[in-house]
Amino acid sequence: MIRYLSTSSIYDMTGVRTKSITFFSNKKDHNQAAQDLIEQARSNLNFKPDLVLFYATLKYNGNYQAMLDVIHEEYGDLPQIGASVDGMIYPEDMRTDGSALVLCKDDSAHISVKGLNEKGVVNSAEKLAKMIKCDNGSIVLHFPLVRVPNVLKSAEFFAKGYYYSKQCKGATIEKQKEYAGKFSDYCDKEKIFPLPPTILEIFSKQTNYSVPIIGVNVMHTHVRINSPSIFCNFKDIGGGIAALIIEKKGIKAFYDDIFSEKGKTMEETRHNVGEEFTIIKEFKANFEKNILISLDGMAPVEAVENLIYAAEKKKEDLLGKLEKGDYKLYIPYELLFFNKKTNGVFLLGIGAYYPFELFPFYVDVSDYSDDVALVYEIIEDKFDAFISSLNILKSDDKFTYFFLDVGVTTAFGEKVFEYKDKIKQLLGENYFGILSCAPSVYLPQEFQKRNYLSESGKNIFFSSAGTNACLKI
Repeated sequence: MIRYLSTSSIYDMTGVRTKSITFFSNKKDHNQAAQDLIEQARSNLNFKPDLVLFYATLKYNGNYQAMLDVIHEEYGDLPQIGASVDGMIYPEDMRTDGSALVLCKDDSAHISVKGLNEKGVVNSAEKLAKMIKCDNGSIVLHFPLVRVPNVLKSAEFFAKGYYYSKQCKGATIEKQKEYAGKFSDYCDKEKIFPLPPTILEIFSKQTNYSVPIIGVNVMHTHVRINSPSIFCNFKDIGGGIAALIIEKKGIKAFYDDIFSEKGKTMEETRHNVGEEFTIIKEFKANFEKNILISLDGMAPVEAVENLIYAAEKKKEDLLGKLEKGDYKLYIPYELLFFNKKTNGVFLLGIGAYYPFELFPFYVDVSDYSDDVALVYEIIEDKFDAFISSLNILKSDDKFTYFFLDVGVTTAFGEKVFEYKDKIKQLLGENYFGILSCAPSVYLPQEFQKRNYLSESGKNIFFSSAGTNACLKI
C-alpha cells in the first residue's frame, strides 16, 4: 500500500481563503482503501470542506458504492462528485492504480452537485439541465463517453446491432437511414452512447450560453462490464449524468487541442487538414445521427481495415524501427468528418469493435459532410500539446482542476510520467487532475484563445482524442 497527501491554500481577489487537500490510497481491499483515505483526512485536515471529489480506477470496479458509503459516513452533508477514471495527477504524484479523495473549501463560492440516471441520455440531460441555475461561474459535467452495460444488456445491444445491420443489407439509402435511426434511438434509450456535443448544447442553452461547461467524458482504456461509473452525492449512478455547479465570479476556463486551426471556410479547413494529416483515402459516407452505415457502399470496418494494414506496412518501410527515448512511435488512424456549420472537424477512431457491420459511436454527425477521409497523424512532437491548456495559464496560486486525454498514455507510454514534474512546475501546489477520455467543452467566445479545429457546434468543442481542459477557481 502506498499513500500520499497534498495540501494547499489560495486567496481570491477579495482575500477569502480557499483550501484543497488530496489523499491517495491503493490498498488492495476496497474497504481498507476507503478507510485509509478517511484516516488520512482525520489526521491532516485542518479546515471544514465545502466539496468532496472522489475518483477511483478500475482496481475497485464493482466496489465503488461500498467505498462511497465509507466516505459518506464522514462527509455525507457535503456535495460530492467523481467517477471511475484511468488516473489522477496531484502535487505529490501521478497514479493509475488507486483512489483519490480531494476535499475543497471556498467561502466565496456556492457549490452544489446534482445528478440523474433515468431512461435515455437526452431525456436525463434535459431533466437535469432544468434543475440547474448558474449565472456566474462554471459547470463540470461527468458522464460516460461509452457505457458498457451488464452482460444481459450487452447481449441485447449486440443483437440489436446485428439485426439492424442485416436489415440495411440490400436496402435503399432511405431505408438504411431509417433502420440506423432506430438503432441510434435504442442506443440513446439504453444510454450506451452519450453524445458530448448534444449534452453540452442542452446545458449551455439552459444557462443562456453564459458560463463555460466542461464535459468529463468518462471511459476506460480497458473495457469492463458495468463501466464506467459516475459518482454523485455518494451514490454510484452508473451511466447517469452528474453536474458540479460552482457559482463564483472570476472563474476562468481553458481549453485546447493538439491540432492546427480550422479555416474561415471549409476549403481552408481542408487545406489545413491536408497539411497536418496524411490522407490515406477519401470516402463517401452514409450515416444517420451517430450510426455510420457505410463507406463507399461497404461496411465501415471492412472499407478501412485493408487500407490501415497497407498503410502500416508502408509506414514501417518509411520509418524503420523509429523510437524516441523509451516510447515507441504511435500513429493513430481515424476517420475525419467535416462540419458544414462550424468548418471544424471530428476525428473518429475506427476498428473491429462490434460483431456486426453498422458502426455506432458518440457524436451525432447530422451537421457533417458525407465526404470523409481516413487519415493518420504522426504526433511524436506533440507531447506537450496534450497539456496545452495548462501551458497557457498565468502562474498564480488559484486551484486548478484539469482533465487530460488518457490516450496520451498509449501514444507515449512511460514518458507520460514526465507530466508529474512538468505540471508541478506550471501549477505549484494547488491542483488536481484526472486522466480519462478527451474532454469536451462549451466555451463562450471570451474564453476562446484561437480557432480550434475541434469545433463540433457553435462554441462547442470535442474530438475523440487530443483535447484537454481546465478550470482556474
